[in-house]
Amino acid sequence: MNSTGLSGESPVWGRLAIIALVTALALLLALFFDTQVPYLPFFYLVLVLAAFWFKRRAVYAGILLAALHLAVEYTLSGPPGPGAFVSAGMLVVVGYLLGYLFEVSGRRRSGLHLRIGEPGPGAPACDRDTRRLIARLRSRDPEKRYQAAGCLGDAGVSAAIGPLAVLLHDPESGVRWKATEALGKLGSPAVGPLIESLQSEDVDARWMAAVALGDIGDPEAIPALVEALDDEDAYVRSRAALALGAIGEAAGEVLIAALHNEDERVRQGAALALGNIGGESAVTALIGALRDPDERVRQRAAGALGDIGEPAVPFLLPALRTDDEELRSGAIAALGRIGRPAVETLIAALDDGDWRLRAGAVSALGEIGDPGSVDALIEALDDGREEVRDTARAALGSIRKA
Repeated sequence: MNSTGLSGESPVWGRLAIIALVTALALLLALFFDTQVPYLPFFYLVLVLAAFWFKRRAVYAGILLAALHLAVEYTLSGPPGPGAFVSAGMLVVVGYLLGYLFEVSGRRRSGLHLRIGEPGPGAPACDRDTRRLIARLRSRDPEKRYQAAGCLGDAGVSAAIGPLAVLLHDPESGVRWKATEALGKLGSPAVGPLIESLQSEDVDARWMAAVALGDIGDPEAIPALVEALDDEDAYVRSRAALALGAIGEAAGEVLIAALHNEDERVRQGAALALGNIGGESAVTALIGALRDPDERVRQRAAGALGDIGEPAVPFLLPALRTDDEELRSGAIAALGRIGRPAVETLIAALDDGDWRLRAGAVSALGEIGDPGSVDALIEALDDGREEVRDTARAALGSIRKA
């Protein structure tokens, strides 16, 4: 059987080499620091085993062994001298260093776990026996758990949902991510475990769960994803917003309501999601959000309208007629983000009877900076309102600089 891991190296021989190396180093340290303590080398051997199994937590074994060493010294020789304290300190330091070494080695071996959906070079073909694959999810080898999770997700084995949900709490981050990806491929029946994963203490588990829920697109996940818009991590919030956008119109009404949430982070996420959904109701709600008291929400709303694009232009033009400067500037920013698809409509608006609309259209054309609008802006230099003429000069200046 091929024992090659996802990284293309043999994990068995790699671990044996590390054990041999650190054992030799530990024995040398014991002999160097205290040749009068016959049991000390055995303490280091215990640390090697603890580091192998518990990684960096082996430092606690080092602390216990250091305390035991001092207790023995006190029993045999009275109060420990400086040499005994040095030996005790070395047990703690070596325990931590050995654990760190094994931990880093494990990360290096599973480096390709981060590449979700990409099989590692030399990875074995999937076993067709579903029961064997599910059994491998309980393997002590993280490579086997990782590969089995990927195979079960690709095969669409719904019976694996429960066992895969258990892996969402796996000690190996790569295995957790692969299990999350697999659940995302299993569709609506996997929504429950993924919603629970949105509450995980592991930030990576939360954002991967959000991505998987977006891939599934089941409306059942909407309330949990809206709650995740208030996650302490910005990346989790953005993934939750994108997942809601992927779910689509079913999430629209909830997201429009979320634009009035007291938490500005929820409002930002709702705006981002609505920009991916689009539609008249979303556009109307986003235009209202251009007057949000939080600047970041206003920027997000303008960006969302820009994402919707040309369909939002007719709804933005009336916002240029208002005396509300905040709304006007937000609409101009949104039109600037929409870009060239808005140019023709904005040029036509230069003939409107309302000077505020003309000035806003000129300003938006300056934001877009399309050379095709230069002739229309030159004509606007003769507009009957000074405000329009001044804005046209500024717009032409910005296009020349670009």
